[in-house]
Amino acid sequence: MPESFDEQAELIWSHICSILASAGMGVNNLVSLRTYLADPKYDEANARMRLKQLGSHRVSSTVVCCRLLEPKWKLEVEAVAAA
Repeated sequence: MPESFDEQAELIWSHICSILASAGMGVNNLVSLRTYLADPKYDEANARMRLKQLGSHRVSSTVVCCRLLEPKWKLEVEAVAAA
């Protein structure tokens, strides 16, 4: 797992896009995101990353700040898509 928030987020979004593509979908099929941040200080970076990945596509979004299972993780993302 990369050390920086941005690198972790890029890796997660790369996996999300790969999973969506394998189902014949893209980020425009996302309808809901739930992001778990290890620290509230990552909120601004998370918002920038979401904008970078989604562009003008808007989804239902929840951000939760909590202790994550692995101390090295800065975030986890749960994504729901619909065809």
